[in-house]
Formats: sequence, C-alpha cells, structure tokens
Amino acid sequence: MAINLSSSQNLVLDMSSSELKLAIGSFNRKTGIVMLEKVGVVPLELDAISDGAISDSFGIEMALKHALARLEISRIKNTIITTDGSFMHTRDLELPKVKDDQLKDMVKYEIMGQGTNKDMSIDYLVYGTKKDEETQADKLLIRATAVPKDTVTDFRDFLKSMDLSPVAMDSNPNAIRKLFRDGIINGNVNITQSTLLLIELSGATTTITILDKGFPVLSRRLQFGHSNIRSVAESLRKIQGGDNQSSLARRLNITKSDSEVAVPVEDIDVWHETVAETPSLQSAVNAYFKSLTDAVSRTAQFSISKFHIDSISTCFLYGSGAGYKKIDKELSRQLGTQVEVLNTVSTVSGPRDFMLPQFVNCCGALIRED
Repeated sequence: MAINLSSSQNLVLDMSSSELKLAIGSFNRKTGIVMLEKVGVVPLELDAISDGAISDSFGIEMALKHALARLEISRIKNTIITTDGSFMHTRDLELPKVKDDQLKDMVKYEIMGQGTNKDMSIDYLVYGTKKDEETQADKLLIRATAVPKDTVTDFRDFLKSMDLSPVAMDSNPNAIRKLFRDGIINGNVNITQSTLLLIELSGATTTITILDKGFPVLSRRLQFGHSNIRSVAESLRKIQGGDNQSSLARRLNITKSDSEVAVPVEDIDVWHETVAETPSLQSAVNAYFKSLTDAVSRTAQFSISKFHIDSISTCFLYGSGAGYKKIDKELSRQLGTQVEVLNTVSTVSGPRDFMLPQFVNCCGALIRED
C-alpha cells in the first residue's frame, strides 16, 4: 500500500551522479528544521548521469520508478532536482545598488559577457553589502549562477515523463549554502562560530567547500572520485570466491553474502595499516588519498590567503565515500588536522537509522527560499 504523505512534502532528487539519491520531506520555516520521511539510493548504469546532466533518460526513469515502487511512494508529485556539473557557471560579483530590473541586466551582462549568443537561465543571490574602498559607495555582494536552458529543459522533460511536477531546479552548492547557514554539526560544532571545510566524496567527483561562519566562501568540484577503490575491492572479492573467513576477506572486512555483487563502501577499511596487506587495494587507496590531500591542502591555503578567514578548525566528510571504514581517521592522519564524518546536523530530522552523509544535498534542496 502506498504511503499517503502530506501535500506540503516534496520529492527531492540529487541527480549529480549515477548514484542518484532521493528523499521525501519538507522544510518548516518556523522551526528551520528539514524533516525527512523516506530516503533511498538509486544505482544507475555508469554514465547514465554524466557530469551532473542526464545522458540516459530512459534508464534513469526505469530505475527511479522501480525505487519509488520499492519505497511505496506514489502520491508525491511535486519534485525538486538538485545537481552540479561543469555546465553550471557561478560567479561572485560586486555591483552598485540599483533598481531590481537594472540589477538583473547587470548580473546577466557580468556572468555572460558581451556579445554571447548562449541561451542561459540566470539566477542570483544578494548575500551582503560592502563599501567601495575608493568611493565609499555601497556595493552589493552577489552570487550568480547560469545554466543552459536546454539542460533545464532536459530535467523538466524528464520529470514530466515520470508524471512528476517540477517545483525547482537547485544546485548542490546552493543547497549546501542553505543547509549550513546555522545549526550544530555532530552535536558540538557551532556553524556560525566556526570556519569549516566540507568535503563531498562521490564516486566520480570530489567537492570541497570552505564554510566561514555559515557562508560558503568557496566551492570547488574536482574531477576525481573514490570509485576505483570500490572496483578493486569487488575484483578482490571475486578472486576470493565469497569465502568470508579467508584472510583476504578479513582484511577487506567483507561479510556480505555471495549473492550480493557490490561491495558496500562501509565494508572496506582504508586505514593505511589495513590496506598494506593487500597491495592492489593499497595502490588504489594511496592514489585516491594523494589526490584528495593535495586538493584539500591547496584549497584551504588559497581560501585562508584570499578571503582572510580564520584557520580551518574541522573537516567534515559527506557523500557516498564518507562510508569507508576509518576514512576520517586516515584523512586526519595524512592532513594533520581534525576530520569527522558529517553524521548529524541539528536542523535535520530523519527516519530511524537514517544516515545523513549521502543525503546532504537533498536536505539543502528541500529548503525553499522563494
């Protein structure tokens, strides 16, 4: 029997990768709490979603319909999509205070440039003001994002083919901005009093966000992910033939039944002493951590220098890769700083046994400001 959920709730789809995430929930404006009722992960064929854009509409539709049926969800039609990819162009601007229609034209000119023929959808946020150093005139601080209209149309048409009603198309960086403007992380870190580094660990990409007292001053999406670690673990599992008591299985901490093909990331221990016993896995893990630590170090150093922010107190991990066993301890060891998996945010409430790291973008996208 399908669940008859409140009409105030939305279905939100994080379609930034081929491991699509979905959630049913709502945002209470009075309390500032995101309430989730149902969540799920929809594995897709590799490259069904490529760089945050739809590549295989039919395949995604079939997989998503199956997932909605499995979760017994059929009556929620209002749908929000959030994604991220190189097709999104985001800029921070400083513009004079003018009327709204003039400001809209100025933002369009600044983000698109002069003489462009591209057909883009542009949205922007005024997040503060500052004084011009020379004239002392007030300037608006603006974050603007442009997306090709044909990409927006692809997502809208996809939802219509699913018999879903489009509510909004969001971007993951904007979802992060909304979710982390206040609250407490992991029960003890006050967002508005801290400078934090958020790291989304996805299969094909890694996104690093510098969050300074509740505002993301910088977000970088990098073209490397953790999928190779899982691929090597799955290859090793096939070699060991499902003998969960073998030394190889113990080193990988694999305890699932032979019928399950995929190795869950939470069954793979990436601690340096553990992977040292399995050279092929060690090679994949070492390559990943080298890219990760280099990217984190460069981003942190650049942000501290450019934005004159405080030193970063804690790194928080989320995304599918946050589930690797001891990944927070290993990254902390290599970076020489505090690293934690982002397990709770005081502004999010979910169902029993809800694991937040994979659904962070969904939570932020449910927060509607319009």
